[in-house]
Amino acid sequence: MADIVAGIGVPHTPVFPAQVAKKGPDCEEARLYAEIEAHLTEVRPDVLLVFSNDHFNTFFLDNFPLLAIGVAPATSGPNDQTPMPAYDVPVHEPLAAHLRSSGVLAGFDIAVTQEFTLDHAFMVPWHFLNAKRRTPIVPFFIDGFSNPLPSAQRAWDLGVMLRKAIQAYPGKERVAAIGSGSFSLEIGGPLADKGERSGTPDKVWAGHIQTRMEAGDYRKLIEEATGERMARAGNAAGELLNWLAMIAVSGGGKPRYMKPQVDHGHAFGVWSAAS
Repeated sequence: MADIVAGIGVPHTPVFPAQVAKKGPDCEEARLYAEIEAHLTEVRPDVLLVFSNDHFNTFFLDNFPLLAIGVAPATSGPNDQTPMPAYDVPVHEPLAAHLRSSGVLAGFDIAVTQEFTLDHAFMVPWHFLNAKRRTPIVPFFIDGFSNPLPSAQRAWDLGVMLRKAIQAYPGKERVAAIGSGSFSLEIGGPLADKGERSGTPDKVWAGHIQTRMEAGDYRKLIEEATGERMARAGNAAGELLNWLAMIAVSGGGKPRYMKPQVDHGHAFGVWSAAS
């Protein structure tokens, strides 16, 4: 069976690649991603199961699934205007197909896309964590942007199901899960900082989420993270769902490493895989 080796949580702020290129490897963002990359290198994954959300670049309102998985030999990105290098991205197609079929059989209506590209939500983590090693990914889209969102409980249950499906996969792949996104973020809406395109409207909520995660208190966090509560933290605060699915895949323990950037509404974290 396949083996789950770690869970990783990171932001996918689109300006970070350009900022790090300008500021150099000693800036805070570069150091934090490097710390996460070191943890990832330590566990030697063969596949990265990446949970993230699309920002109307891969999907649009004429067809915007709540849950979707990319099943193809490869993809590429970014498909938006993010100032960063373009990459070809290998996809672990057999595992992706297995997870999709396992999910459907378990009662999750998971859409499939076989011709797709990826926006910065997937490509910023790829740039910092995987551009050199080029470990194949399984891209899993969770709607964190177009209301109504899946519930926090649904995201958690999805991760629990996928954990079982990975463990039932007839291969010896070492799988690390990545959850990508912010806890409080408004993009182009009324909660953005005055005169700015984006902002962090609820730093208290972002800090509270980290406190719950550090304590391993996911039951209370799931109860608190209603659609209404996430909406008050910004129109992209539903990206928390990506983290919840990732943590559930890793086994739901406390993080072994957690570093907040509360002023930016996100954090960097690492979970060891529970047996």
